[in-house]
Amino acid sequence: MLKDNQDISKSKGNKQSLFISFAFFLQALFSFNALAADSVSVGVVNVTYLMENAPQSEIASVKLKSKFSPQEKNLAAELDEINTLELELNEIKAAKKGIELQRQKERQLRSRKRLRSRSLQDFREELRFARDLALDEVQKEVFRAIDQVRIQEKIDIIIQDYISASKKVDITPAVLEYLKTKASKSGTPEATEPEVK
Repeated sequence: MLKDNQDISKSKGNKQSLFISFAFFLQALFSFNALAADSVSVGVVNVTYLMENAPQSEIASVKLKSKFSPQEKNLAAELDEINTLELELNEIKAAKKGIELQRQKERQLRSRKRLRSRSLQDFREELRFARDLALDEVQKEVFRAIDQVRIQEKIDIIIQDYISASKKVDITPAVLEYLKTKASKSGTPEATEPEVK
């Protein structure tokens, strides 16, 4: 545990020293350019905001929903059947009908629960994998859009992780508008990702 904390501290220390080095690099770059009478333009962008609000994210979500909706419905139907079996088993127990019938229903119920549990686990893994792939594609699209807007705006450096920035250097709205324009060619249906219990 102590080693993990030391590794985390090292990692944080490395990130801080990297950030400080980057800040010195930027300061030196600006100083050099001020002497050379050329200015370097810097922009900032909120990638998290873009990932959450880009129409491409919504399109990916709709595709996931349509792809996994049939499996989701099958899993819900299986759960209904299991609930029905449980009710039947409770009725058999309450009526004290044959022990053999009760055992048969219990075996059937255990078997159905195991099968549904495996199906549910497979579904979740497949959904997680598909979601990760879709997220990766959206992220690539966002980064391409950032680069395109950087080129259009003639910005030399884009900083992604920042604490605070003025609207003058924040290109997030311009990138979002670029993404919306690009997505409008294919349409942006609305939906949410499937959730299975």
